[in-house]
Amino acid sequence: MGRRRKKYKKVVKRIKKIPDIFQCPHCSMKTLTIKFDKINVPGFKLAKITCGTCGLYAEMQVPDIYENVDVYAKFLDRYEAGDIEVEFRKISEAGEVVGESS
Repeated sequence: MGRRRKKYKKVVKRIKKIPDIFQCPHCSMKTLTIKFDKINVPGFKLAKITCGTCGLYAEMQVPDIYENVDVYAKFLDRYEAGDIEVEFRKISEAGEVVGESS
């Protein structure tokens, strides 16, 4: 009598996911987030780039088809070239921006 044939486990390949949090070019911490807002210009949206550690803040107008990774790459290029206006807003523990009055 012959032996039973062994079953082989199917190898599952993990799909790499696009990151949501990026490395800040100013402080080198992995706390840079990108959020999108709608604007009145058709075909474009406003990307708000913020760092949770050093308070880096920038806004960019980008096409609707851009994702977080595309905006991050464009931001890095413009930041290193010095073509983008960057502010530094520190956020207090209460969640409000320090240094600005409302």
